[in-house]
Amino acid sequence: MRHQFQSLALGCLFCLFSTICSTLKAQTETHLNTVNQAKKKQEIDSIIQAYAAINKFNGTALIHYQHKNIFEKSYGWQDAEKKISNQNKSVYQIASLTKSFTALVIVKLSEEGKLSFKDPISKFIPDYPRGNEITIEHLLTHTSGIYEVLRNKQYFSLLHTGKSIAKNKELSFFKNEPLDFEPGTQFSYTNSGYIILGLIIEKLTGLSYENAVRKIILNPLKMNHTGFNYMTLKSPHKTVPYSYISKTRQEKTEVWNSTLTGPAGQIYSTAEDLYNYYIGLRDYKIVSKEAFKKATTPYLSGYGYGWFIDDLYGKKLINHGGNIEGSTSYFAMLPEDDLCIILLNNITSKKLEKAGNTILAALLGQPYTLPQPKKETTLGADILKKYVGDYALSDDSVIHILDENGQLFIQNNKDPKVRMLAEKEDVFFLQDDDTEISFIFKKGEKDVITIKKGLSSKTAERL
Repeated sequence: MRHQFQSLALGCLFCLFSTICSTLKAQTETHLNTVNQAKKKQEIDSIIQAYAAINKFNGTALIHYQHKNIFEKSYGWQDAEKKISNQNKSVYQIASLTKSFTALVIVKLSEEGKLSFKDPISKFIPDYPRGNEITIEHLLTHTSGIYEVLRNKQYFSLLHTGKSIAKNKELSFFKNEPLDFEPGTQFSYTNSGYIILGLIIEKLTGLSYENAVRKIILNPLKMNHTGFNYMTLKSPHKTVPYSYISKTRQEKTEVWNSTLTGPAGQIYSTAEDLYNYYIGLRDYKIVSKEAFKKATTPYLSGYGYGWFIDDLYGKKLINHGGNIEGSTSYFAMLPEDDLCIILLNNITSKKLEKAGNTILAALLGQPYTLPQPKKETTLGADILKKYVGDYALSDDSVIHILDENGQLFIQNNKDPKVRMLAEKEDVFFLQDDDTEISFIFKKGEKDVITIKKGLSSKTAERL
């Protein structure tokens, strides 16, 4: 009896010891996870701060990783003039990320048997030139060869007006232009194809493009702060668009006309709504696993149906960005890791994708580098002399490059002159500005100067 009691007591002690060990192990793992999560947060914040320091991040970041939202934070100004900071509920234009919504509606309509990806667009727009050769799949994958509407000067001039543009008028900006190449033979990113997809959605659903997206995507996913006409949006969380913003300078820009950007770039949203979008895609709430797999299979040049698809660190990265004057977006998914990175800015930033990929590298334990502010390089007087001269732009205005006491200045016509700083030979920048100035000298050809600012790029030849 005594032996039985001793065995029982020892058994109880062993159970108690095991319970204590399990509890301690669980507490240790929880502590380590908390520490690791805190380190990840700090690392992500450091990366974003580095981009903010060079005036390339002004907005909201939300990162979901392995069943948790591990990071959500906002930076910079929602409205610099009124001193309103960006916040996690801030509303941003997402520009070309809109294309993924347009494509998703098309994929849904295909699942419902209302269209086939191989359907020619003449089935929906009978009088479209060569419409019997261009398929819906060509439009989705940017392989149609259709003329890019942003190349049309009249279209571009209307972008900054609030004037409503009829659908048939919008088609007229590119419909009758010759194809850039034979359908299906090349990849060339074009907004025009997605404008046509919007028309097809309207024909098949009997709804406006906006209401079709609401019905099929926004309402089921409870994306209640996502919409279409940013010009008319009344919200205390609406961000002011800036072409450039720093501690000392803020350059506002105009909102683009949503009736022109349409299914190619008109949607606005929040980071939290786009998180709901990610969950809807990840859990196949809108289309099936098979349909989403097809949509995220690259066709040509790594582009599927409304998504870029890359192989990064041996993993499938599904992503899309958007960039218009005053707004930039980045949305990336690594499905097998349950990782989603959402970055929204109310500035024009060509560095946002780089910032997103840097965060991705940090989370996956890969090496990365942080951006550094541009530094001036000293060039010899004989080198500086080769840039001096007058250069004619296509609009007949003249760019003057002046040398004053060993310093170069740039002057547009009779505007005030501004000092140019050499980043390296043949490449210059302006202090506290987003402008990059490059010179190209080729034997037997005219000297050329290229001036890039935000999304704008101008080229001038030496007179």
